[in-house]
Amino acid sequence: MIKINLLPAEKRKAERTPLPRFGLIMVDVAALGLVLLALIISWIQIVNTGNQIEAKKTELAGLQEAVKKHDALLADVELRTRELASLKKVTDQRPFEWWKVFDAVWDVVENNKRVWLDSIDLVDGKAAETRLKAFDPDTQIKPTYGVILKCHVGGLDVKGLTGFRMDLKNNEYLMKMFPTVNFDTQWQVSDQKDFLEKYSLDFEVLLVNSGQKDEGQTAPAGERKTP
Repeated sequence: MIKINLLPAEKRKAERTPLPRFGLIMVDVAALGLVLLALIISWIQIVNTGNQIEAKKTELAGLQEAVKKHDALLADVELRTRELASLKKVTDQRPFEWWKVFDAVWDVVENNKRVWLDSIDLVDGKAAETRLKAFDPDTQIKPTYGVILKCHVGGLDVKGLTGFRMDLKNNEYLMKMFPTVNFDTQWQVSDQKDFLEKYSLDFEVLLVNSGQKDEGQTAPAGERKTP
């Protein structure tokens, strides 16, 4: 049967939403609200995470210089550690103390007033053997260490050169520790216009240790003479 409501629209009763449909609408609204809330929370988290990332990038950029310094210091520590190990190995194995050698050489220089040195070079093993053979190709000596003195003696008289070499050879400590002195000595003449002698003889002396060891006691540091 068909019912027709003939009342005017303003007098008709408002139609109510059926409960099942109303419930479904409320569920949809609640779900939409939850989705919007989740989106808002996610957006806030994304913004906060982005801000944290930017802050960490800024902090990381500020630490780059410190990282470089750290790496440089670490490399320096490793280098110094290796150097210390090498030095300790040398000092533990050396058959004598170099300061005594320098002291003896300086004593001889002090006693030869017309002699002065340009340099004192230290060589060992093969390098010392090569230098010795350059002076004496037929030598059978196997050097352990060598001291090369680049010398000048004022004037043109070779007696100054010979006297200095003999003093090196006859020095008590050098005689014991570096008994070999190169036999063949070549020299050249240099102008010394600012000096009284006007000229000097320039030459090299090679002192050779071939295994000699210093069995004496080490002097306390405060009693050592410095060259």
